Amino acid sequence: MSVLTRFGTGRAHPRRSLLARGVAVLATAVLAAGAALAGAAPAQAAVPDRWGFAYLQTPTPAPGTILDTTRQWGGWKAGAPALWATVDQIGVGRYRVNFPNTASRNGVAHVTAVDNAPRWCQVFQTYPSGSSQIVEVQCYRPGGAPDNARFVVDYTSASGVLPPGPAFGYVKANPVGALMSSYNSAGAGNVVTHLGPGFYEVKLNGLGNALLDGNLQATAEHPNSPRRCKIARWTSTGGTILAYVFCFDPAGAMADSFFNLTYHRQRPIFGAVPPRYFAYLWSPALGGGTDFNSAGGVNTIMVSGVGQYLATLPLVGYRMTTVQVTAFGTTPDYCNLQAPWILSGNTVFVRNVICFNATGAQAPNDFFLTYSSNV
Repeated sequence: MSVLTRFGTGRAHPRRSLLARGVAVLATAVLAAGAALAGAAPAQAAVPDRWGFAYLQTPTPAPGTILDTTRQWGGWKAGAPALWATVDQIGVGRYRVNFPNTASRNGVAHVTAVDNAPRWCQVFQTYPSGSSQIVEVQCYRPGGAPDNARFVVDYTSASGVLPPGPAFGYVKANPVGALMSSYNSAGAGNVVTHLGPGFYEVKLNGLGNALLDGNLQATAEHPNSPRRCKIARWTSTGGTILAYVFCFDPAGAMADSFFNLTYHRQRPIFGAVPPRYFAYLWSPALGGGTDFNSAGGVNTIMVSGVGQYLATLPLVGYRMTTVQVTAFGTTPDYCNLQAPWILSGNTVFVRNVICFNATGAQAPNDFFLTYSSNV
């Protein structure tokens, strides 16, 4: 095995005319992004109002199962340390995750399947229930049939602004691009534009740097249909992060979907600091601003098989932890976690990120990975 520093960003899919048009429009949109994008960064610190993460350790949990206590935590722990996130299975591949004392109406959720076999999980819906935040997750196998799976899930709701430097923002959009939830740590606002079937441009104003920097995560959300979403391209232009999201149906055709997208720079996926120990990377650009380790460790990726990648994150492996993965590129391929990440000393081993094509065969693909502890 060798350290992976750069590999292809997508393979042609000539059978999908909508996909081909989407790629062509994407290239035009990236070239057209210009200096009109801007945003000021107020100088008032903030943290997320509500946040939590959890890992489902069994695909068939008993009612009220407490999720893996080594891989869950949340903002509620500061005031209610005895409470834990729980899960109920409510159908084939369908789960109701309960984050206590986390109720909100302006948040986003991300979910990544954890399975050696081709599976994907998406958000079914989110809603407050009393003081709890519910995140319903639906998992599928190739072809779009519901199927049981393990997964890791994160939820965040934020308000306020941050000083220049670190950045955090998110959107939840409906299938025609209208914002349902939105947060921007620069106070500059976000915009989503529906550019075609399953094709969205996300502008996070005021969050960009002169160099491409930070990490993105995207997750499909749909209460009726199986969908997968990924980041097709991204750039930083005039102080704005531009992210282009592609969403697909089970056959790999581009299809409209609700989706959640989060951008974070020098902050973890849920936006809080502390924790002090977190890391993220973008597989095509190790060593640049998109490759960050809060303890100064050198993140690495090694090819461990066809479409399999071992990520090593030194010096940040402490206590309760979470990982999310999002595929990058213009094909219908998607990426999951093959097994739960492990801690060895203070090193985190993600063994492995595993990527599949629309038929369920393992296939090489680029990806975003983000990790955080709770300290």
